[in-house]
Amino acid sequence: MHTTQRTITLGALALSALLALSACGAVSGGSTDDGQSGSTELREVATVTYVNPAPFYPAFDTVAQCLIEEGESFGWKVNVVGTAGSAVDNQGAIDLISQAITNGTDALVVFPTIPELFTPVIKQARDAGIYVVAQNAGDPSTGQQTQVGTDAYELGQIIAEGLGSTVPDAQVGVLSGSASTTPHVQELTGFEDYAADNFPGMTVVASEYNNGDATKSPEIWSNMLTAHPEITALFAIQGTDVAAAITAIAERGLTGKVQVVAADLTPDHRAAIEAGTLLGVGEQGWCEAGTKSADAIKDLSEGKDVPETIPTTSTWYTKDNLPAE
Repeated sequence: MHTTQRTITLGALALSALLALSACGAVSGGSTDDGQSGSTELREVATVTYVNPAPFYPAFDTVAQCLIEEGESFGWKVNVVGTAGSAVDNQGAIDLISQAITNGTDALVVFPTIPELFTPVIKQARDAGIYVVAQNAGDPSTGQQTQVGTDAYELGQIIAEGLGSTVPDAQVGVLSGSASTTPHVQELTGFEDYAADNFPGMTVVASEYNNGDATKSPEIWSNMLTAHPEITALFAIQGTDVAAAITAIAERGLTGKVQVVAADLTPDHRAAIEAGTLLGVGEQGWCEAGTKSADAIKDLSEGKDVPETIPTTSTWYTKDNLPAE
């Protein structure tokens, strides 16, 4: 029998994907995990800059709120900056990191969505003695001192388990950011691996990308459903693509026949779950990510060792186990 409700503390798991990303050692305030030297002196923290990768998406605001609250408890000023528009703007985020370095921030919390693009600017920050905490980077060796966030592989497994408990033979269409977005690749791999081991009839029949531009999602979902009428479930790896998936299904009169699964328990997702148009979500612990990022910065500023990866807790939510608001 498959469990439909499970809360997993990711730090207790020893999955191969996480082991591949996380070395046994730890890093301290004086250097990055790949040996890139920063300041040899401990830096007192007065200001922290959080670069929001997608201000239009509520989960990232949750990170900001919890980072601000924890940071203020340490006497810090947390500055929140972010790019404009309804698509992820990697170059815009890199420019904001560069500006924060110029402004003399003491610490950075960033989302290197495509890690190799962000490596130069992260190493620039480290060379300036700035503490750098990455979130959901999917790769701990791109310059940051630690990364806080989801084990994306395990999140994919949680979502596959939740979908399979309702539609064990689901024919799944997937939409994600890009083949270069490491956490998305890991999440889909976890989903497919869990399905192969536990639901042999569950298959991913279509997988598309929108390069982080949610405005493209309605057309992509629509075309996918047209090209693959056998689809019985849509998996939105990016929470920003859920509404478009629900709409595409409704426009074809398939509500209730084609399920939607995704990540993040945002207010809109909660409402969709309650309405029955979204089967369930894998909540990634975004507030925890903000709090733990502040705690990591504090530890670094005190010369303490921190692990290369600091996991958050992921939970599968459906209408049956929604937490109180």
